[in-house]
Amino acid sequence: MNFDEPHIKISLLDLKQALGLRGRDSRLVRWAMKWSRAKKNFLSKLRHGGRTVQPGEKLRVLFWLAGGLGDGACARRLVLAYREQMPEAQFFIYAQLPDVAKTLFGGEDNTTILAEEKIHWADYDLVVQVCLTAKFLHADAARIGRLAPTFLPAFERAQEAQNNLGELLDDPFLTEAALGRWLYAWGGRRFDLLSYTGGLALPHDETRRLKTEPKILEKYGLSGVSYITFHDGTSSAQTVGDKRPTRAWPAVRWCEFFRLFKRQFPQIKLVQLGGKNSPVYEEADFNLVGKTPLSDLPSLLQGAKAHIDTESGLVQLAQYLDVRSVVIFGPTDQEFFGYAKNINLAAGPCGGCMWSTADWVFACPLGHKVAPCTEAVRAQDALKALKKILAH
Repeated sequence: MNFDEPHIKISLLDLKQALGLRGRDSRLVRWAMKWSRAKKNFLSKLRHGGRTVQPGEKLRVLFWLAGGLGDGACARRLVLAYREQMPEAQFFIYAQLPDVAKTLFGGEDNTTILAEEKIHWADYDLVVQVCLTAKFLHADAARIGRLAPTFLPAFERAQEAQNNLGELLDDPFLTEAALGRWLYAWGGRRFDLLSYTGGLALPHDETRRLKTEPKILEKYGLSGVSYITFHDGTSSAQTVGDKRPTRAWPAVRWCEFFRLFKRQFPQIKLVQLGGKNSPVYEEADFNLVGKTPLSDLPSLLQGAKAHIDTESGLVQLAQYLDVRSVVIFGPTDQEFFGYAKNINLAAGPCGGCMWSTADWVFACPLGHKVAPCTEAVRAQDALKALKKILAH
């Protein structure tokens, strides 16, 4: 996607104008935005302060990962790209869910996982907040230019892009929703904005691999077992209650799929993965729901013959592994999020409503009790796709 094309620039200006008008029409929104900016400015002053760590001859780069496992897995592309540009730098990773940082970056050279949020930005030469976009929270351009001159062009491109987007980068969850909907409407893909605001072209389909440990399979009794993994589509970070996320495949479809699968592949075991909020299916031969730390998931996925899921963090994680996935799409779009190595299923034409409303994750924007886009994907289609993967 070319962000320098005039019609793209104009459309971004339109988006800023629309958000501004929305704020001016609502006193509550105006005060909320004012309070949010004041709070961020206050915290910024606290976190900048003076440097408490003496600068050495190695750059210190901090990545602040916003969001959950899926967003963190996507952010990994930018971290790896910056690592290639600054091979001598010391990298620090912070995620609000510490296991996300450990899973994606634990054990890597010159990389430290930070467990506490009390972070002094001035102690780092570059602080990057990453979700759908990248945003520099703090930067020492002079030290970057001196110690990593090859990275300087990318750094300057990123600064220019972030300045162009301006207030659209104010909040990684609120304004980025509008920005994400804009990107989708213009035919963009998941990593277009991250490439633009990060200053480097990032691959959509990943070839680099995470390290895995085969011995972890012994821990769960899966060593030497032929199995596939599946994930219901819910997340431990979500408060589900009696509601299923709109992108979760209906339970009745899962049960239909299990019956068909066991009939054709009785020798292959079903391993259910998921957080504590995931419903448990009795058809699973191994129920690992809520029983695995995130750091074990790469090895469990790597050992599987295939993975079946809706669009989720596990699918994003699997991009760094050799396992292929069958992915069921509904409100999230397969062209936007889908990967070439997977088999992506979407019933259409309904779907792709991500970011269209504030609660699209739990409530169909058209008012349906069960999201028809996800429900329309048949169990027979999922099995057919899985058989293609198992045949190789």
